[in-house]
Amino acid sequence: MTPRRTSTLAAFLFLAQQAAWGQAASPSPSPIGSHNSDGMLQLFVYFVLVVALLGAGLYFTRSGFSNLLRRGKGDRKLVISEARTLGNRQFLVVAEYENRKMLLGVCPGRIDYLSTLSASSDDTFAIPEKPE
Repeated sequence: MTPRRTSTLAAFLFLAQQAAWGQAASPSPSPIGSHNSDGMLQLFVYFVLVVALLGAGLYFTRSGFSNLLRRGKGDRKLVISEARTLGNRQFLVVAEYENRKMLLGVCPGRIDYLSTLSASSDDTFAIPEKPE
């Protein structure tokens, strides 16, 4: 079973147990409609609470808790503009710090500074035209 199905099954079992407990705890049999609607209301409230908790857990699992931590940090000066994988856990990274762009080589255990990139379009790697 997937974790999602397992948690859904556990939630329904919990709700069924709570509904059965609520019916067993009633002191005496009552006319139809008076306590039965209370039990259904209680079951509905539990169901809504469990669904809300599952939704919050799913949100934090997918987006991470870093969204909560970013609020008070202010502006960030270091930005990863682009990253390309070269395979075998090796990357080329364009990092920008205070409007200065740098090309970095990243591999397990080290980071190498390769060059500084200009802020405007750089024709360093452009293919030269053939003279006629």
